[in-house]
Amino acid sequence: MANTSQSLERGLSILELLEAEAGPLGIREMARRLQLSPAIVQRLVTTLDESHFVTKDADTRKYRLGYRALSLGSSMLSDDNLIAASMPVLAHLTREMEVNAFLAVISGDRLVYILALQSNGPISIRSAPGTEAAFHATAMGKAMLADESDARARSLLGAGPLAALTERTMTDPDKVIAELAAVREQGYATSLEENLVGVVSTGASVKNASGRSIAAISIAYVPSLQPKIPLADAINRIMTSAAEISRRLGCPEDCLNKIQLIEVADNDVA
Repeated sequence: MANTSQSLERGLSILELLEAEAGPLGIREMARRLQLSPAIVQRLVTTLDESHFVTKDADTRKYRLGYRALSLGSSMLSDDNLIAASMPVLAHLTREMEVNAFLAVISGDRLVYILALQSNGPISIRSAPGTEAAFHATAMGKAMLADESDARARSLLGAGPLAALTERTMTDPDKVIAELAAVREQGYATSLEENLVGVVSTGASVKNASGRSIAAISIAYVPSLQPKIPLADAINRIMTSAAEISRRLGCPEDCLNKIQLIEVADNDVA
């Protein structure tokens, strides 16, 4: 384990060195700067090259960052932009409506929280950044699935029966897929006590400058303790908030989900 950790640390040092350098570097120069033997650097660089984290110039035989390292950096920058665009919008929702607000992305085949804002309302739903959410039981999960093809959505859901988180959770993948058609049409998703008992949430997807769905937001509240929040209002607010974040990311107007606001009645609660 010690040797593995040391190799990882040295490999990361090579990547950091190449990232800070304006041009490519040779093995001996990297070894000199890192105070390692050329043989060790050669072995590590060969592994990084095989994994496309570095790439070798055929003429100079020097190395620079490869596409996988650049892709990781681009992904982190994208997440930073997403968080910067989402934070003020979600913070406004938590303050004004006293709801919990969340931002999540698909990472591989998982739905992962990257923002979770707590309100001063009667309940705090703690979902730490980096933890997973259920696609089939959360409003944001359904919103993300709706922007995928049915085949991709089925792949993300996995084989049934799906986990029953409450008595209201849909455990049949076919029923979840059927609901996605309505989500696509209306531009939002709901979770009516399907993830947590007593908790209602509404969710909508967020799109980037290319018009591609990259994340979803949701708000969650407890109707029995917050009777002044009509479900229609929670739906309207999540749709307009998702559109606002998408605009902040440069999404063209013609790529945004068409928002059809729902009339809010006095007795409209979940």
